[in-house]
Amino acid sequence: MKILPPLFSPAFFTALLLLTACSVRFNMHGGGAVNPDLKSISIQTFPNEAPTVVPYLGQLFTQKLQDRFLAQSRLTLTDASPSVELTGAVTSYTVAPTALQGNATASQNRLTVGIRVTYKNNVATNESWEKNFSAFTDYSTTQDLSAIERDKLTEIVEQLTQQVFNESLGKW
Repeated sequence: MKILPPLFSPAFFTALLLLTACSVRFNMHGGGAVNPDLKSISIQTFPNEAPTVVPYLGQLFTQKLQDRFLAQSRLTLTDASPSVELTGAVTSYTVAPTALQGNATASQNRLTVGIRVTYKNNVATNESWEKNFSAFTDYSTTQDLSAIERDKLTEIVEQLTQQVFNESLGKW
């Protein structure tokens, strides 16, 4: 019986066959569903129209939304004839108790932010929409909101920008 070198063993050929027959592809841009004709996006500043106004919230949301689209899509940011336009406003900012203790006092508060977004697709107009989104984060009532507000709003803005991206280009 002739012994084959390890390179030519049946296990090697089986492994080679499996490796060449199977492939896995990952796409972080909506599973390939993004219209290839979309080239650019315009994201206008989201004004704060909430009854409770946090002066920097609209600008924070707008900047993080622009950052997300630039990082997670191939679109370029422009104001001149964009393929896609995103406009909207911050519509709500609320703080409410969420977890009551035995003595009927709250142990946690919930900070919630709502936004209205208009997505205008200038390439495929049937894909345009207007929707409301909201996100929240909880915090202990022992914490002073003014001391943690910026961090909590950053968490909420991350959630909101992900929701808007998923609804518009992510196709989730």
